[in-house]
Amino acid sequence: MVYVASARPASDIARCLDSRLSRVSISRNNGVTDLTIGSSSNGSYFITLTPSNSGSVIKVTRGTGEDPPEEELRFAIARCTT
Repeated sequence: MVYVASARPASDIARCLDSRLSRVSISRNNGVTDLTIGSSSNGSYFITLTPSNSGSVIKVTRGTGEDPPEEELRFAIARCTT
């Protein structure tokens, strides 16, 4: 599990990750944005974007899938949260 804080709004981060990674499913509920990376039935990563006073808090948990590789996901998160 990884927690990251960003000054960027959750909607910007979600758009950025969607453009950089394949098979991204996005849902929104009560201001929180959830992303499933990989197949919807066998997600590789689950990302929760929660708004904060200074931007967003990003929580990443690992699923059971293998796509994309962890390095690719970390690179995309680094690019999309700065």
